[in-house]
Amino acid sequence: MSSTILHLDADAFFASVEQAADRRLRGRPVAVGGLHRGIVASASYEARRYGVRTPMPIAQARRLCPPLIVVPVRFELYEQFSEFIFGMAGEVSPVVEKQGVDEGYLDLTGTRACLRRSPEEVAEKLRRDVKDRLKITISQGLARTKLLCQIASKLHKPDGLTIIPPDPDRELAFLHPLPVHWLPGVGPVGARLLESAGIVRIGQVAGLPLPWLTELLGGAAREVRDLARNIDPRPVTAARPETLSYGHQETFEEDTADIAFVEAVLGRLVDRAMLRVREDGRQIRTVTVRIRYSDMEERQGQTGLCEPTDVETEVYPAARALLKRLWDRRVRLRMVQVCLSKVYRGFGQLDLFGVRQRRRELATTCAAIRARFGPRALMRMHDWRLMQAG
Repeated sequence: MSSTILHLDADAFFASVEQAADRRLRGRPVAVGGLHRGIVASASYEARRYGVRTPMPIAQARRLCPPLIVVPVRFELYEQFSEFIFGMAGEVSPVVEKQGVDEGYLDLTGTRACLRRSPEEVAEKLRRDVKDRLKITISQGLARTKLLCQIASKLHKPDGLTIIPPDPDRELAFLHPLPVHWLPGVGPVGARLLESAGIVRIGQVAGLPLPWLTELLGGAAREVRDLARNIDPRPVTAARPETLSYGHQETFEEDTADIAFVEAVLGRLVDRAMLRVREDGRQIRTVTVRIRYSDMEERQGQTGLCEPTDVETEVYPAARALLKRLWDRRVRLRMVQVCLSKVYRGFGQLDLFGVRQRRRELATTCAAIRARFGPRALMRMHDWRLMQAG
């Protein structure tokens, strides 16, 4: 029996939550502002009719939409609504995989036997329940694979349910005409590289020889081509929402009191975690550091960033500050760990003069160079320090 997977994606999530929390905002054009950066983090569909988009500067949004109501970002409120949504998802399926505050997968393969309802009926009920109880809407995609249902959920927004029948010919007819940016692992930089080579549709990626695609995308080429060929064996993995995070740890060969060395290791751990964050097209807002002393006592602390990010240079200062705060005993360290959580998708930020995008592209390019030519081909300062220490 083939699997049946549902992907849910909340519509205009931040703005919709604000409208749900305040009746006066319902039916009116609303933009959630990006803190001190003064940009649109989320726009209601009423505002989008005026051309308001993310991450547009608020001043431009007001010019396009004079009646626009701007409200500040409230991450804690959105995270609370996210817990409500996925709590309701857990009522219809025991296998729920959260991908961020506003999207995730449900395995509905056994719902017909367990709930005596078809997957389509379960999806419709969940959509109605979220709308009735929370006063926000979700869009859904129902298909045989993660890739197909994720794309399907985003094509007919808001409040839509798109079903891809489990037929190989119909699946390819749906998938292959789509632009290449829909493929996981491609990303904005990869999409531009493919498009510059004249490869603009997923069907073209499916037909490329692997060596050619590797020249463009590096080590991700095989997985990307498999997805383009509709080969996607990824299962829905049940996990509690709070376990959605990116983390790495390192236990030292010898206990150390060298803070410069530990900071360098911490930087390398952040690099590894942020590489995965970018590959998944996500951003994170919470940084957690855990240390273990030589006498096995452990300390842990966390801090929240002003805004979600996918650039490691914005994480380094927070991680270093946590390390210095936690390491308050004159005792050597045995282990250090970093964990990045509170995961977001598509949070827009004002990118003055393109600085953030250049940092992101620099990080992506550096990772590609290291993957192809080895870790010493291009190093940050903490990499150089660790090489000297080794």
